[in-house]
Amino acid sequence: MQDTVLAKELLNGVWEGDLNKVKNALDHGASANWAFNGYPILIHAVYLEDEDMVRFLINRGACQLSEALGFALEYALGKMVWLLVDMGVLPKSIEVNEEVFGTHPNRRVAIPEYAR
Repeated sequence: MQDTVLAKELLNGVWEGDLNKVKNALDHGASANWAFNGYPILIHAVYLEDEDMVRFLINRGACQLSEALGFALEYALGKMVWLLVDMGVLPKSIEVNEEVFGTHPNRRVAIPEYAR
């Protein structure tokens, strides 16, 4: 199959909740890591809160696990947060340069020289 046909089948399968369609696309060469509209296919499944699809894509090699967890946390998709955590997914570790950003881990604005 052509990549465009596989991509359409994969994306439609996820949005329709059709595991057979997704399996067929993956079996014919689609990747569980393909991105659509800027988001990996796994994020689409998380957005739809389709637990079976999320498990299936992860078992088939989807590797954007921390991103999926971050997306679920950001959009308050509690069911998906618990599923991903239960599957052993951990959030990305972010190292903050305290000399530039201060000690508050969520601060992303440089501290002016006069405030140091």
